[in-house]
Amino acid sequence: MKSRRGLAFWHNTALISFAMIAIGITWTVMNSGFSSSELVKDVIEDAVVHSSNGLQVVGKMTGAAKVMDNEVTVTATPVTSTSNGNVNMSIDNIKVSYKIIKDGNYTITYDDIYVGFLNDKTYNSLSEAMIAAKENGLIQVNPLTDGEKPDTTVAFMYWIINQDSDGRVQNNEIVSLVVVYAEKDRPSGGEYLSIQVIEKLGILLQLDRTVPNISSSILDMGGKIKGLS
Repeated sequence: MKSRRGLAFWHNTALISFAMIAIGITWTVMNSGFSSSELVKDVIEDAVVHSSNGLQVVGKMTGAAKVMDNEVTVTATPVTSTSNGNVNMSIDNIKVSYKIIKDGNYTITYDDIYVGFLNDKTYNSLSEAMIAAKENGLIQVNPLTDGEKPDTTVAFMYWIINQDSDGRVQNNEIVSLVVVYAEKDRPSGGEYLSIQVIEKLGILLQLDRTVPNISSSILDMGGKIKGLS
């Protein structure tokens, strides 16, 4: 019994340490990735949200927004694997679906918007990763820097914490799930969106959000993963 309690203590200690690293990295990503006079202070929702799925959120979905246009241009969500997970993030193994209920109650749905994984290195900010994604042909337009608007909604991932560059996410590693929204698909305040990461055996991750009021260029999308406490 003492041995089990000791193992549990060290497991929890390691988990807390990992969560603190994740929090620091997530803050760095947001601080470096978007320019704003006031950053969202409550970035981290839970250090690690336990899930029966293969992936789990470390923190919150955060967006870049155009306040005058009342629209979200990009969202980024830091995720890791569950305790027993080892998820192959290649385009051959997973897909990312996107659905949004637009104002006026019509729905836009895409079965797969996933275009790939920046597996070459870790990136210190979303801005840096977006530049690399464009250079590697994953996105055609970078809405953080380019004047034109994308005509296709796409999702890609990049490393925040990477141990071995094997393209598989384990529970001591963190990737960011980025969605770049085409002009016609951009979420606006009050609209509902749903993003799923799916592999052949089922859903790895589900994100459901109602877009909050867009009053800042940095948007805290908040909320829990659907179905989890």
